[in-house]
Amino acid sequence: MRNSHNIVFVSVYTVLFSILLFVWKELLFPNIHQEEQYLEPVIGEYFSDFHEDDYSSFSGATQWEINSAVSELIYEAFKEKYSENQKSKVFLRYIPTSFSEDIKYSYTPLVEVFLYKKDILSQINKLWVYLYRSKDITRGRMKSWNIHMYGVEQMSDNEFLSVLIHEFGHYYDIYSLPATSFGDRSQDFYDISWDSVSIMREWSVQEDFVSGYSMTNQYEDFAESYVYYILHNEDFIYKSISNEKLAQKYKYIREYVFSQNQFLQEDFSSDELKKYYWDITKLNVDVKKFLQYLQEEI
Repeated sequence: MRNSHNIVFVSVYTVLFSILLFVWKELLFPNIHQEEQYLEPVIGEYFSDFHEDDYSSFSGATQWEINSAVSELIYEAFKEKYSENQKSKVFLRYIPTSFSEDIKYSYTPLVEVFLYKKDILSQINKLWVYLYRSKDITRGRMKSWNIHMYGVEQMSDNEFLSVLIHEFGHYYDIYSLPATSFGDRSQDFYDISWDSVSIMREWSVQEDFVSGYSMTNQYEDFAESYVYYILHNEDFIYKSISNEKLAQKYKYIREYVFSQNQFLQEDFSSDELKKYYWDITKLNVDVKKFLQYLQEEI
């Protein structure tokens, strides 16, 4: 009988200790990566194909122009102006390993020229970028400090660049503006349109968002707004004039993400922009113009 009481006593105290440990951990060490479960949701073939005819994936740049831009704007500038210590923040991996040879003059430099821009690099602690030859259910995904880019060769140069920047928007949101025991610094952005992760505020309308995909949840809203600000800044400003919610989102990114006026009033769109977009990463971008702009910032 005594042994039975001891077992009950130990069991009760074990449960109480576990509860206290859990509460202590949640208060002092919140899970800052729980957002990742909401990134790049698979939302069905119908939506992924919707508007496909509206947005071409080609930027119009020839392979020769891209290779020329690489030689002129990328490698020499990196060798001269960046230390090995700075470069050690970003690690590129290729799957399969031999894939690196196939894209070293095309897609690899696009990763480097963006991530080694000084103000972008300053936002990075450690980042691994995985480039895959094979396709997956999504073109890009950010998880656990890693950006994964799938089916790289099957994307045009401008689509690849846009998806990369979108995924880095997730990285910045989750890791450079992390949640702490004192609150989430991204919350001011989320509060513009969201009551919770996937529940929009009452009276929200399509025009409050930069794209249809940004209406998926608050994290996709941030990432789509991030890439829109960088690549289509003028269009973002224009649409913000007539929409209070977009104006608040633009102001947030300008003040808290790019406070030194980076990308301000720049626009790298290579065709006429439209009233509505389903996916910002499908918009045509003048890659060469973008590379030249970043070269000036190095």
